[in-house]
Amino acid sequence: SCGSVDDIRQDMSYPNMALDVIHVLDRLDIEKAVLVAHSMGGKVAQSLALLHPDRVAGLVVLDMAPVTYTNDDAAWKAVQDIIHVLSDLDLATCQTKRDVDLALRSALPDPALRAFVLTNL
Repeated sequence: SCGSVDDIRQDMSYPNMALDVIHVLDRLDIEKAVLVAHSMGGKVAQSLALLHPDRVAGLVVLDMAPVTYTNDDAAWKAVQDIIHVLSDLDLATCQTKRDVDLALRSALPDPALRAFVLTNL
C-alpha cells in the first residue's frame, strides 16, 4: 500500500521531506536521479542532495533562493502578511474565485498580487 492519511508526518522539515523522496526512489527502484525542483521543492531537493549525495546524479533548482528567511526581511514579512490574510478568510462564504478576489481587495489592494494569490486556490 502507498500509505494513508495516518502516515502524514507532524514534522514536515526539509530533511523529512527529503526522506520521503528517498522512499519514493526506493519504491520505484531508482538508485540515482537527476532532481528537477521548483520553489519549496528546490529546498527539499537541496536537502536531499546534501543528506544523500550518493542518490543524486544532478540537481536543477528553479525559482528559489538558498537562504533562510527571517522576520527582519521585508519581503518575507509581506509573504507572512498574505498568509495571515488568507488564514483569516472565511472560504465558506466564497463560491468562486471572484468572491475570494472581492473578499481580499481591502487587505490586498494590488490586483496583480491578488491574481497571483488566487492561482493557489
